[in-house]
Amino acid sequence: MFVSYTIKSHQFKETSEGRGILSYDIVDTHGVKRTISAVAHMSNNNKIKSLRPINKRELPLIQVLVKSSINERIEVDFTEYNKNNPRDAGIAQKDVGIRKNEIPYDRKDHSLKDFDSLGENKFRVFQMIALGALVLAALMSLKHSFF
Repeated sequence: MFVSYTIKSHQFKETSEGRGILSYDIVDTHGVKRTISAVAHMSNNNKIKSLRPINKRELPLIQVLVKSSINERIEVDFTEYNKNNPRDAGIAQKDVGIRKNEIPYDRKDHSLKDFDSLGENKFRVFQMIALGALVLAALMSLKHSFF
C-alpha cells in the first residue's frame, strides 16, 4: 500500500538531555492533516542516533520523514510492514475469552460476605476501623479550625 504525503513542518522538543520528541506535520493526497511523533535519542554532536515512533504502525513513515525536508512530497510503502505486522492480530488476541457468559474479574475478592468471615479477615477489618478513625479525627480537626 503506497501513500503520498507532503511535509508541512517539523519541530524537535528536548525532553531531557540527549532525548526529545520529534514531530512532523504532514498532509496526505486527500488534504487530511496529521501530526506524526517519535521519541528521538540524540548523539553527542546533536545528530539523531535512534527514533521510536509513538504509534508503532507509523514506523515506515518515520523512517522516510527523517530523511526528507519541508515541502517535499514523499511516498511511503506500507506493504511489507503490513504483511509482517497485521493490524487484526492484536484485536483477535484481545477478544479471546471475553465473550463468555461471565465477565472476567482479575482482582481478589476483598468484600466481607457474612460476619462469620470476620475472623478470617481480621487485618482488613482493622484497616477499615483505623481508616474510619483517621477520617473522623481529620473531620473533627477541620471543624475546630473553622469555628
